[in-house]
Amino acid sequence: MPIIDRYIFKQLAPPFLYGLVIFTFSVMMNRALMLAQMVLNKGISISDILKLASLTIPSFMIITLPVSFLLAILVVFGKLTQDNETMALRASGINIFKLTKPALLFSLIPLTLSILFSFYLGPRFNFFFRTLAVKDVEKAALSALKKNSFTNKLGNTRIFVKYVDRNKSTLKGIFILNKINNTPQTLIARSGRIVYDNKLNSLSLFLNNGVIQNQNPGAKDFWSLHFNSYKINIRLKGLSFPQKNGSVHFMTFSQIAKKYLMEKDRALKNVYLAYLYKKISIPAATVLFIFIGVPLGMYLEKRSLFMAIFYTISIIIIYYILFTSGFYLALRNALNPVPGVWGADMFLLVAGALLYWRASLK
Repeated sequence: MPIIDRYIFKQLAPPFLYGLVIFTFSVMMNRALMLAQMVLNKGISISDILKLASLTIPSFMIITLPVSFLLAILVVFGKLTQDNETMALRASGINIFKLTKPALLFSLIPLTLSILFSFYLGPRFNFFFRTLAVKDVEKAALSALKKNSFTNKLGNTRIFVKYVDRNKSTLKGIFILNKINNTPQTLIARSGRIVYDNKLNSLSLFLNNGVIQNQNPGAKDFWSLHFNSYKINIRLKGLSFPQKNGSVHFMTFSQIAKKYLMEKDRALKNVYLAYLYKKISIPAATVLFIFIGVPLGMYLEKRSLFMAIFYTISIIIIYYILFTSGFYLALRNALNPVPGVWGADMFLLVAGALLYWRASLK
């Protein structure tokens, strides 16, 4: 590899890693609100929240890798221009096409990683995140039941227990205040056990040897019912337990491709095709960012990391609007998946070609 290629290649690494850290952290803030609510409302521990946060990183890397690469290109080629190194290189017979070569070589790193995260790691970690989150909600719900105290963390159901064994999920001395169709209901049971239902995303209370007391609103009399066994389902709000092939968000590229080939309905085939294109088009933007970043970096008025970040965010916002709009229309079968999903990449291609051509004439 020529000296100038090695020089540019090495220069790209620091801003790329810097951008990767900054952008990944920024995107993770989108999950911060939900995770904070899980701490405050559901009683999940901080350590479990940190585990959940770490599982969100692979899905973010699909986009933060190309974005960080764009930032690196803007920073490096802006620096080359402001230090008059670009002018010196061109005077030596090195044109913009040769200057692009090390950027193309470096792009193989974020491109390969982005494809890996998009095709396989992202969906797998999305599944792990949902599974762990639901298990933590289940554990937190059971932990909310404390000896000789009421809990109000299970929706409209308030539960008092004299004794709870969390390892065996068994309860003793149970007193429950519940509402059914706005009618107050009191349940008293000698013992019981609590079971989490994955499919229904609910807690099932199996009560033994108890009585139900119910009073109609506005009436002075009430009825009571003695039982040997009784079951109450408490629906948990929020996350539901995932199935590996239950959502495209949990499917790898090969799994979606299999769904696409087996599907007979044309509308559903287009939906699967849109998701397949999505897994390819976002990593593909890595290469297209070169032809925008290289000439645009040369136009930076001053060597400023702030300006490089500003241009990066501006480009990404335009790309995001175009991509999400087209992808949404493709999912609703209002637009063919090809222009719907690839439209944003085509915009980068056309805009990059124009900028690149203009820069080559300088």
